[in-house]
Amino acid sequence: MNLALLLLSIILALIKADCGEEFKIICYFSSWTGIHPEAKNCTHIVYTFARIEDDNTLTGVWSNPLKEFKNTKDPDLKVLLAVGGQDYAIKRAGEMMSKDESRQKFVISTTKLLRTHEFDGIDLNFEPNEALGPPSSPNQQVIDDKKKLSTLCKELQEEYAEEAGRTGRTRLLLTITVSGIKKQLESRFDLPELAKCADWLNVQTYDYRGSHDKIADHHSPLMHAKNAEDNDKDLNQNSAIKFIVSTGVEPSKLSFGLPAYGKKFRFTSDSRDMGSAATCVGSVPYIELCRNIASGWQRIFLDDRKVPIMMKGDEVIGYDDLQSMELKINYAKEQRLGGVVIYPVNFDDSSGQSCSQGKFPIVSLVKQLTSNYTVSCLPPTTQPLNTTVAPRNRTKNITPKWKQSRPDYFNPGIGLHPKVHRRLFISACMNSVAKKKET
Repeated sequence: MNLALLLLSIILALIKADCGEEFKIICYFSSWTGIHPEAKNCTHIVYTFARIEDDNTLTGVWSNPLKEFKNTKDPDLKVLLAVGGQDYAIKRAGEMMSKDESRQKFVISTTKLLRTHEFDGIDLNFEPNEALGPPSSPNQQVIDDKKKLSTLCKELQEEYAEEAGRTGRTRLLLTITVSGIKKQLESRFDLPELAKCADWLNVQTYDYRGSHDKIADHHSPLMHAKNAEDNDKDLNQNSAIKFIVSTGVEPSKLSFGLPAYGKKFRFTSDSRDMGSAATCVGSVPYIELCRNIASGWQRIFLDDRKVPIMMKGDEVIGYDDLQSMELKINYAKEQRLGGVVIYPVNFDDSSGQSCSQGKFPIVSLVKQLTSNYTVSCLPPTTQPLNTTVAPRNRTKNITPKWKQSRPDYFNPGIGLHPKVHRRLFISACMNSVAKKKET
C-alpha cells in the first residue's frame, strides 16, 4: 500500500470512529439498597429503575438522589435513568412500542421526567435478566420487537435533539443495554441501527449461566472453555464483543459489562467439575465473596476462561476478583471499547471492611487502570497501549452526528462528521499526501 492510500485509510478510520474520548466508567446503581457509589470514580451513574405506566408514560421516579453529586462532588458526572430491567417491565415496553401513538406518548414523557428530576439521559434496558431465556429464535414476534426497538431509539434521539435545539440545553443522552449472547443479539437487536441512534450500547456480558441451566459453570467468562462445543463457544464476553463489531458497530460505541457478583451452584451428583450436574442457588455480591475466601473457600483460577471460581463442599461460585477484573479492563482497552459497566456498583465493598482492599475496590481498580487513558482511534497493534496521554474532557452532549451537520465540522461527503479536535490531524495528513504527489 502506498503512502497516499495508507493515509487515506487512517483518515477514513478516524472519521467513522467515535473515539478520542475519555474511557467511560458506568456505575449501575440500584436505588433500593441505599448504598451510594463514590462519584469521583464514575463518569456516569445509571439509576435503576423507572417503569412504564399503563398510559405509556415514564414514571416510578419521584426524585433524583444523585443530582447533588454533580453539584458538590463532580460537575462533569452524568446521571442516567434506566427503564426496564425486569421481565414484566420488558413486556410492558413491548406493548408500548407496538403502536405509534403509545410510543410517541412515552417518548415525550421521558423528556419531561428526565428534565424535571435533572437526569442527563435514559438507558433502555429491555433485555431479559436471564439472557438465554426465550425467545431466542427469530420468530415473527421477535422480528417485530427488533424493528420496534430501533424505531423507538430513532424517535427518542429525534426528540432529544429537537428539545436541545429548541431550549438551548445540553442534549439528553440515550443508551441501550443489549444482550451478551450471539443468538440473542442476532434475533433481538438491529445492532447497526441502534448504534446510529444511541450514544452507546451497554453489553450485558454476564448471566451466561443461571437458573435456566442444570450444570455448574461460570456466568461471566472472558473466553470460552478449551473444551467448549457448539453454542457453548459463544457464552463468553470475547465472543459477544467480536460478534457485535463484526456487524459494523464501531468498538468505541460499546461499553463492556463487569458483574460485581458471582453465581452459586450446588452440585447434584458426585462430580465436582465445571460442567457437572448442578442447580443454581443464586447470586452472591462481591462483599460476600471476599468473606467466603476469608472463611476457607478454595479459590481456583480457570486459565482458559481467565476467571476464578471458589469451591466448598458441594457448592461452587463463578465470580470475578481483582485479578480477572484487571484482565477484562485491559481487554476492553485493547479492543478499543468505549468503557465498562459495573453492575451493580452497590455490590462492591462500599465500606472497605469486607475485602480489605479499600472502599469500592472494583470501581477504584477501573479508575486506576484507565486514568489518563483515552479511547484509541486506531486498530489495536502488538505494541503496548499508550496510557500516558493527557486526559480529555468527558463526552460532550451534542446533537447526534447523523441528525445534523455543523459548519465547523469537517464533512467529506460520506454522511458522518468527525470531532473538531481531529480536524488538524486530518488536514496535516492531506497536506502530506499532496506534497507526496508533487514530488
